[in-house]
Amino acid sequence: MNRRTRITLFTPLMACSLALGATATGWAAAPKTTPAAAPAAAACFVEAKAGDATKAIVSGEGFDKAKGKVFLDQTDGAGGGTATVGDDGKFTSGDVPAGKYKAFQNAGATANCLGGQEAQDAINQKLITKERQRGAVEGFTDGKALAKAGNCDAEPKPPVNQNLQGLVPDSEGKKLAKEAHDAAYTSAFNGALNRYCTD
Repeated sequence: MNRRTRITLFTPLMACSLALGATATGWAAAPKTTPAAAPAAAACFVEAKAGDATKAIVSGEGFDKAKGKVFLDQTDGAGGGTATVGDDGKFTSGDVPAGKYKAFQNAGATANCLGGQEAQDAINQKLITKERQRGAVEGFTDGKALAKAGNCDAEPKPPVNQNLQGLVPDSEGKKLAKEAHDAAYTSAFNGALNRYCTD
């Protein structure tokens, strides 16, 4: 092959590699950022005030403090109110007339507030989901530690103290949450042993 042919073939390849090199450098230089955790979905609950059936308290989460107060609109009457959002996105109202409510922020989140059994079911399910996730993390961590220590015949023993937090679930919700936690713990524990123990 003569020199002119080599230059003719080599020039497009060189241009292509220079262009690709700049692009690859751009990709390599791009900072790797972890996506921000999605905020909790807006939710709210109406609870009857103890000792006064004509009053209620509205609480909620998933709202944005930067967007100001939460407005409470009674959907089955003329009542209403406002509440201040904390740094954690939660709020609790003062006394409002008993009824059904919608909570909203100007240019922000909106939620229809749950009450009665519907609210209790939602609170129970939230706890069950949280405990299932916690059980999986704890079970895998404990199983991995025992496997790496050479204790591959260990049996899963979920912790007795669940340290339940948040909205108040009823006794059935607590029972189901514990069952969900323990099942997830056992499954993750055994998964960790299977992964880290080699025969």
